Amino acid sequence: MKLNQRFRNWHRDFSYFYAGLLMAFAISGIALNHRASWDPHDYVYNTIELKFDMPENRNAITDNFFKQSLKEKNIDLELRGSSWRRGGYNLYFDGAYAYINPSTGEGEIEQFITRPILGQMIDLHRSNKNIWLWYSDIFAISVLLICITGLLIAKGKYGFTKRGWKLALAGILIPTILWFFI
Repeated sequence: MKLNQRFRNWHRDFSYFYAGLLMAFAISGIALNHRASWDPHDYVYNTIELKFDMPENRNAITDNFFKQSLKEKNIDLELRGSSWRRGGYNLYFDGAYAYINPSTGEGEIEQFITRPILGQMIDLHRSNKNIWLWYSDIFAISVLLICITGLLIAKGKYGFTKRGWKLALAGILIPTILWFFI
């Protein structure tokens, strides 16, 4: 079998095998690119307005303070922890989050769930679990093979040596130039 035909077969077979994962990474990558505008992983389905009577002594504002206050307000969420960020208190629950203004004690708990399908795609995109790292490395090598074989399978006036190298060079230069402006 000729080398060109072998490249075509590899290109086709790797493309078929990884088509689903390529689409999942492309979709979740687009969603992650715009995460400053929205949360592509989770969506808020309920909010609970609240107001805490904040103590004057800032050292008294602890996880226990928030747990007791939530219990008094009959809010049945277990506090996993709190932190001081962005000029206020962040409260963390399973499936919920709250930001509390320290001067007014006002805030709201946002209860959220994972977006179906897109949330799982994003989990794949961001995962660093050992078995997934190996699979993604194999996937990355396969994507390189898809790219390389794709460059080499066309012949004639549309082949890499005639026209393809110009498009490939533009495909490298444009992101490189844009990188300097980011």
